[in-house]
Amino acid sequence: MDPMIKTRVEIETLHELLEELDYYKILLLERDVPQADVDPAFRTVSRKLHPDRLARIDDEDLKSKANDIFRLANEAYRNLKDPDIRARYDMGLAEGNLRLSADGRSKADKEAAAKNNPELAATTPQGEKYFKMALKCWGDGDFRGSVMQMRFAMQFEPGNAVFVEWLSKAEEALESAAAKKDQNPYKLRIV
Repeated sequence: MDPMIKTRVEIETLHELLEELDYYKILLLERDVPQADVDPAFRTVSRKLHPDRLARIDDEDLKSKANDIFRLANEAYRNLKDPDIRARYDMGLAEGNLRLSADGRSKADKEAAAKNNPELAATTPQGEKYFKMALKCWGDGDFRGSVMQMRFAMQFEPGNAVFVEWLSKAEEALESAAAKKDQNPYKLRIV
């Protein structure tokens, strides 16, 4: 069979079934699949249906259908790759919802963005200022400075869960860096 005809039939069939497929079926996965198998499944589907791969097709209707399928596969991947969002989706799926609601997705997206975005994580200007400095230190590999800045930020917002999480990450990185520094890679006795 001509590969182009096979691709056309596959795209048209999938597009007809799009409204009936959940995220797992779009990515050709079982519901109890290990988390590590989500990435390879998306890459496989993406390789077959990516719009750039189908750019040589002259039929605009077919391209549009392929884009719809790819958009849904992308949405499925975004929601299944994160274990927290996946758990929320599984609960909704058990209730008969094939798609994660916009509210559930936006809440999860906001939570994920808040972990790295000072404007969203901080509730006070001072906390935001020190959190930004802590993230800059983190990016520069200055874990001691990151710990110090996070502690300053927590003085303004002691109950901020994102700050607590970043402080523990910075302290672990500082301890790890200190342990590596104390090791003598040459196993020489220094007199």
